[in-house]
Amino acid sequence: MSMLGDVFGSLKSMSQLQLLLAFIACIGYASGQGRLLPPSGRRIAWFGAALAAAGFAFESTDWTHATVLLAFAVAGIGSFVAVVWLTSRALGVGRVPVTPTVESTEPAPSAAPALPEAKQRPARPGDPAHSL
Repeated sequence: MSMLGDVFGSLKSMSQLQLLLAFIACIGYASGQGRLLPPSGRRIAWFGAALAAAGFAFESTDWTHATVLLAFAVAGIGSFVAVVWLTSRALGVGRVPVTPTVESTEPAPSAAPALPEAKQRPARPGDPAHSL
């Protein structure tokens, strides 16, 4: 039997614990790579992924087959990310158009136009402008 056949044979004979550890390793790897978590959370995800991967290899009947399976999982996640990135670049999704801003030397207009001097009412004692 070939090496790949042996790997698939060990894949069929996995226990629930091995499947759980492989799942935690893949999810931890994906969470550690992305920007969904803050930097401290990414470090925890990386640590959890490495710990789960080591546990997966330890629980496996042959650690070399477990290592090959983990390498395939990392390569699969990487190829998925590459396909999604290329598709989004091709479709133009996620691009933010940058418009140049021109700074004006003129003063900014006020929010409300000022009334002519003759039509302004005199300040009253209760007005906020009177207390200044």
